[in-house]
Amino acid sequence: MSWQGYAGHMGGLFTNPIAERLANPIEDGKDMGGVWVHHSPRSSTVVAYWARGGGMKPHYHETHDEVLTVIEGSIDFRLGDEVRTIGPGEVVSVPAGVVHAPIHTREGCLIVSVFAPWFDSENPDRVFIEDATF
Repeated sequence: MSWQGYAGHMGGLFTNPIAERLANPIEDGKDMGGVWVHHSPRSSTVVAYWARGGGMKPHYHETHDEVLTVIEGSIDFRLGDEVRTIGPGEVVSVPAGVVHAPIHTREGCLIVSVFAPWFDSENPDRVFIEDATF
């Protein structure tokens, strides 16, 4: 996974996820992009987006909760042992330790994801798993 940039702001921030995606296109050869738009000791927020066919391997976070909101498009999302297609306006709450993944998008997808506590993108709290059932 490659994050394209980070614009930290401790005093609050208005963010337009669509403008962030347009200003930070997905790198050639990648199927995902993202921009960290906020870090504080209590939380981190990223605007993440996938090209058609993109997704991530199933994983969990040992110490972070994550809340994702779909802004555009749709994505097949794994939460625990369930997979469902989620679209604009839908929210997924993922407690620490629960296996999850945005596993596949047919047309592309844009989400906003909030991690609590703060997420160190240089040392991500992300443990990938091998699971042939998904």
